[in-house]
Amino acid sequence: MDLSERFGGRVRKARKALNVSQEELASISGLNRSHMGEIERGQTSPTLITIDRIAKALNCSIAELMDDNLSH
Repeated sequence: MDLSERFGGRVRKARKALNVSQEELASISGLNRSHMGEIERGQTSPTLITIDRIAKALNCSIAELMDDNLSH
């Protein structure tokens, strides 16, 4: 599994833990829902600005979304 897939999986896991829909997370993050889906599936590599927006929307740090050893 590559970095984009691991990152996307962690975003999905954190989103579900908060009981937030993909559409809601996209809206809070200022992203298009289809782009959020691509991120969660690991089909695209988000920019640092996008990663920061997602982390803030999930109320976590960028490190939590990037580190395999940290959990949300």
